[in-house]
Amino acid sequence: MSEHKNHGLAYDLSLFEPETKRSDSDKNKSEKAEKKAGTNIIKLDTDTSEKAQRRKRNPVLILVISLLTIAVTAICSLIVYNNVLINEYNEKILTANQTIENQKNLQAQYQLQIDRKLTSELVKQYAEQNLGMTLANSAQKEFVSLADGDFGQIVDGEGSNSFFDSFARLFDRSK
Repeated sequence: MSEHKNHGLAYDLSLFEPETKRSDSDKNKSEKAEKKAGTNIIKLDTDTSEKAQRRKRNPVLILVISLLTIAVTAICSLIVYNNVLINEYNEKILTANQTIENQKNLQAQYQLQIDRKLTSELVKQYAEQNLGMTLANSAQKEFVSLADGDFGQIVDGEGSNSFFDSFARLFDRSK
């Protein structure tokens, strides 16, 4: 079967063997033999095949990708840091609010205790005994009588309030 496909030619196994230094005449002979045989094998130098297989690196692209990676990492780190700070401040606020509520409750309790201890009778007794004060009686009350009648005056707010207008109003009232 293989004879039918290759037209009776045998395989050249030397192509698959490790390459040894052949003279230029041997290379030329093998190339001519291959051309005559009609094979489509192209020989590449080992240096060019390795260069073709190696990936070309663009330094600008590497720099841009590195900067983007650093920026994304920095942003994510800042977000996490800010969330931690917010949680800490929220806990401090809750603690402070709880302390305020406790202090308000204590203040209300102390105010009730003060109100119970300082009744109006106790204050009256203290004022009479220690300070020499007495309650006001009718002889100590003095009534003041006002003029024959009350009077009112309408103030016009639309006028100007300069010094000369005020001075002129003084003389108008005296009439």
